[in-house]
Amino acid sequence: MKKTLSLCLSLTALLAAGCITNETTHYRDAERMKVSFENDAAGRLFYETLNKPGSNTSRTESKTEVSIPIIFEHKERTVDGENVAFNAAVRRCDTNGDGKITEAEARIFCQSAAK
Repeated sequence: MKKTLSLCLSLTALLAAGCITNETTHYRDAERMKVSFENDAAGRLFYETLNKPGSNTSRTESKTEVSIPIIFEHKERTVDGENVAFNAAVRRCDTNGDGKITEAEARIFCQSAAK
């Protein structure tokens, strides 16, 4: 009985001592791009599409996980901030890249996000 108890305690101590865990979260954000709109309708369409739940312009998160059971575990997570999603939406919407979103560009952006 003593040998079994001693063996269990030794095994538990070995497993607890040999376990290496590392978990990291990276937050990625950028400076918000400067953009202007042709008119109020263009701005309204752009922002309504950007804030629509389930749109393709939402923030993203990526996860990487590597583990060797009992010995090693590494988790890494990258979370995009709101400005990254905003900048990507501006680049998609402003098709000619002039920094000014027209009503036509905003309508195209709205239709493409609905798909």
